[in-house]
Amino acid sequence: MKDRIIEKLLYKIAALLVVCGVLACFLNSSESYFGLHLILSGLITGVIAIFLYMKYENELEQKRAALKEKKSLKKR
Repeated sequence: MKDRIIEKLLYKIAALLVVCGVLACFLNSSESYFGLHLILSGLITGVIAIFLYMKYENELEQKRAALKEKKSLKKR
């Protein structure tokens, strides 16, 4: 099994960006949108990680289906 290091790293980065963004929003009372930009980038990073994981799972499912079909053809 291939270890999913990239997705795990992206999830951690996304969580860190969101937490830092929330802190920046509360601590920085100016009209700067820096905190909101951090939150948005964290959410986008999380979505990218989810899509990468979905791609990985889809490829696994296709391999399983091909193996199952190959086994069923051999039994005939």
